[in-house]
Amino acid sequence: MTIKTAVSLPSATYQKAEQARRKTKQSRSALYTKALETYLKALEIREMEARYEAGYRAHPEDPEEIRALTKASLSVIANEPW
Repeated sequence: MTIKTAVSLPSATYQKAEQARRKTKQSRSALYTKALETYLKALEIREMEARYEAGYRAHPEDPEEIRALTKASLSVIANEPW
């Protein structure tokens, strides 16, 4: 399902969007849809990163965990045919 909507844009933004639309041979709807989807995905990623950072700050790794991860990583890397 699609929904029609009207938005107001600054003239300069509209002109740049029109140039991009013509250059990429997209419809105005396709260009604006892709731009909005990209923006919304970026917001989602920032929110996930913020949750990850908050969780890490609440429960950081202790030095023993870091040593164990380093040891395990080095043993795996050592077996790689570089």
